[in-house]
Amino acid sequence: MADDRSGALLIRVWLEECPDQVRARVIALGLEGSADQTVAVASSVREVLDAVGKWLDEFVVTDK
Repeated sequence: MADDRSGALLIRVWLEECPDQVRARVIALGLEGSADQTVAVASSVREVLDAVGKWLDEFVVTDK
């Protein structure tokens, strides 16, 4: 369907030298000719989850 919208996130995660130190970059992939956009740079699992949740909430609200 031509009216369908879709979104995609790429979550890149890596560990720092300290094993319990996580880093992540959450990127909204460009679809339909738009550019990729960094949604968040995070330093904890909670920050990653919050960023994904916020992005999803905005995606759903924008879709209405």
